[in-house]
Amino acid sequence: MKKVLSVASLIFVAISATGCANTSQLQADVDALKAQVSSLSVKVDEANERSKTAEATANRAEQTANDTNSKLNRMFKKSMMK
Repeated sequence: MKKVLSVASLIFVAISATGCANTSQLQADVDALKAQVSSLSVKVDEANERSKTAEATANRAEQTANDTNSKLNRMFKKSMMK
């Protein structure tokens, strides 16, 4: 009976130690994931700023194209009147 209790307690201690190791490994994994999320969040913010800049540039280019088109139309109309 004593031998069974000894073996049972050793098994319990081994399982408990393994459980703690798994818990610390899980915590390390969670910490690593938090770092990755933080890094990705920074990259998303940078990409968002770049997209805003690209949109503003595209809007300016569109406005310039529209202005040029209007000038060309006016020039064409003037030449047709002559």
